[in-house]
Amino acid sequence: MNPARNIGRILVTGAASGIGAQLCRRLREQGNEVIALDLKPLAGGIACDLSDPASIRRAVKDIGGELGGIAHVAGLPGTFSPMKVAAVNTVALRQLTSQLVDRMNPGGSIVVVSSITAHRCPWTVAEIRAVLAQDDNAILARLGALSGPDAYAASKCLANNWAASLSEELLSRGVRVNVVSPGPVETPILRDFEQSMGAARLRAAADIVGRHGRPDEIAALIAFLLSSDAAWVNGVNIACDGGFSNARTIEAQREVPKSFGEHISCN
Repeated sequence: MNPARNIGRILVTGAASGIGAQLCRRLREQGNEVIALDLKPLAGGIACDLSDPASIRRAVKDIGGELGGIAHVAGLPGTFSPMKVAAVNTVALRQLTSQLVDRMNPGGSIVVVSSITAHRCPWTVAEIRAVLAQDDNAILARLGALSGPDAYAASKCLANNWAASLSEELLSRGVRVNVVSPGPVETPILRDFEQSMGAARLRAAADIVGRHGRPDEIAALIAFLLSSDAAWVNGVNIACDGGFSNARTIEAQREVPKSFGEHISCN
């Protein structure tokens, strides 16, 4: 065990399978006490329906005590109803964190698992900020009016922007907030993403980087960001996709006319 990585009690949502299960295993191996929260009852864990504010309040009571970290891993794909996606992917983040943030130890860390598909959000930056300024019911209504894939992308985009604002807000308290944005990952809900986003699109991603990601690879990055080894990493969104996003960006840049590129400065 590396003592630098033992930051105390850590709450992991979506702990029953996939990335969440791998993260719980890794954190325990590092000597941390893990509070595993999931819709499915887990031995020694906490059952919680993140789409239900009352269930969240009950879970907060059961969690008790101080926390060294929170990993928001739970999320729903676009195959679920837009209202469910909004409730779990965006609103539950705000509700759960707001009720637990006062229990965070100085030096603590919050990690939000998002998605590289957040860039497909159909809203402008101004619209995103306006939505985040509204209450939970208004957010549910706005996201609920979108189609499944758009609701998913927008829910993750809202989560990204919320996390960035929270990072700045918690600077004085010494609590870090970061985002991990995976590409396609071999989890139980990969088939859902193939259905909502298109199997061909996901195959194309695998063709570019050679394969899909593994849950343990995403969990390793989350565990690092939770640890004191990442003490100087704060307020960032890290794509964990094997280089897929970068490859697509470089490809797009190659298609930019040379005359346009001559007017771009990196200073």
